[in-house]
Amino acid sequence: MTMDEKISILDSMSKIAPENAAAEDEDNLFAFFLPLRSYIKLADPKVFLITGGRGAGKSELFRVLTSKGGLEHVLSENDRRRFTKLNNTSFLVGYQASGTKSKNFPPNTVFNKYAKMQDSEKITCLWSGLLCAVLLKNFATDYEITKSAVDFMGEKLVQDLCRYGNMPENWLGFMEENQEKWEAFLDWCDDYFAKRNLHTFIVYDGLDRICSNYSDLLLYIRCLLSFWFARNNRWNNLKAKIFLRNDLYNSKALHFVDSSKMRAYRLELRWDSLSLYRLLVKRLANCDNELMLNYLKNIPLLLNEKKETLGYLPSDSEDAFKKFVERIIGTYMGKDPKRGISYSWVPNHIQDANGELSPRPFLKCFVIAAQEQCAHPSEIEKLEEDKLIWPSRLQGALVEVSNDRVKELVEDEYIWLSVLVQKLKGQSMLMERSEFLKYLSIDNWLEEQRGSLPGTSPEELFEVMKGLGIFHETGDGRVNTPEIYLHGFGLKRRGGIKRLR
Repeated sequence: MTMDEKISILDSMSKIAPENAAAEDEDNLFAFFLPLRSYIKLADPKVFLITGGRGAGKSELFRVLTSKGGLEHVLSENDRRRFTKLNNTSFLVGYQASGTKSKNFPPNTVFNKYAKMQDSEKITCLWSGLLCAVLLKNFATDYEITKSAVDFMGEKLVQDLCRYGNMPENWLGFMEENQEKWEAFLDWCDDYFAKRNLHTFIVYDGLDRICSNYSDLLLYIRCLLSFWFARNNRWNNLKAKIFLRNDLYNSKALHFVDSSKMRAYRLELRWDSLSLYRLLVKRLANCDNELMLNYLKNIPLLLNEKKETLGYLPSDSEDAFKKFVERIIGTYMGKDPKRGISYSWVPNHIQDANGELSPRPFLKCFVIAAQEQCAHPSEIEKLEEDKLIWPSRLQGALVEVSNDRVKELVEDEYIWLSVLVQKLKGQSMLMERSEFLKYLSIDNWLEEQRGSLPGTSPEELFEVMKGLGIFHETGDGRVNTPEIYLHGFGLKRRGGIKRLR
């Protein structure tokens, strides 16, 4: 393989994770999407809660479900034949914080306002109003649904829900005072969908951004989960799919009556090493580079047939993926096994403190390594045979991935962590528990910042961070952090990885 060919392949590899490794671009949504075997649980109408850590692919799966085709792109052909009753399905956006349909819902300033009242019934009525608005807008041309809505709730309310769905002040009072009317309308919709053999799913994503205060956030989520849990066995054709972060689902403040029973209705998005490599190869195979495709096809049993929408699909042969890694990097991350086996090195170093893996940092390791390799063409010339990446470039990429991981946390969903990052910078791991808790003192945050904290004491904050997989306690009671967070927090550890220059 010539140097120009290697650079072409590396250049394509550097572009497989746009927008923080998520397939935000609709043009490559399906080509970059990998259906996991566990997604078969989505075909169970009673499964309404989908949980996963940050970067586990929740939003990507949300976009696939709410796109044209829905389950068609998630289930295998055999599974689709098993679940023929779900052929006629609609996945309607019940809430999303960003994206094309986010303006159909109130901004977080409005949600903040109603949360101040700490009234669960009011919040439940708000969710029910948004649900009615979603149904009326999406079935606006269905005379039977519109007529029924007017019969149950009156023409004025129907007009307000359709026109001012993102302005609850126009309809929330009615929803609070006339619960039996909107309940009857929703019951009627479920029966109507059953007569038409239509399965309608209301899909929710971005709930962690619904309001700024952590306790208020949990109030909205708790009410939404309670609403659908109570109706999960009542309705057969009007169902929900709710995407939620693991740490929020596991929060003690989220628990409500019968919440323990919800596990039977939950799908947890989990990744292992093989599924991560399958995702990597799928994106490489569908990046529209003939050189890349031939490079992959030369590895026996790595790729399956090409599908019309999803493109090339990877096989399930772990041996094939080990050969793939050996081809681009080598068997070991150095001259011998002491440096680590290449196939397991990246998964081992990007797992969090709970042992969880996620696609985003995994893909970014290869993206950054490819970028750095292209920036140093003299190194490419020294690579033997068909190898593409020096192990040292992949090791160096981990430092940047860690920095990006923490930066994303601070700038997006966990803004309160910015104070902790500044406090911990330059410190060393391992650390005594008592010393670490000093950095979690509530006094370290300004008074106006404390409302966003997911706890009211250092111990509570520590429990949250353990739940997030950022820190953990060792057997002797000290605090440690995995590699994926070490560099981003500015922490040090003897024998750590230094980025190449």
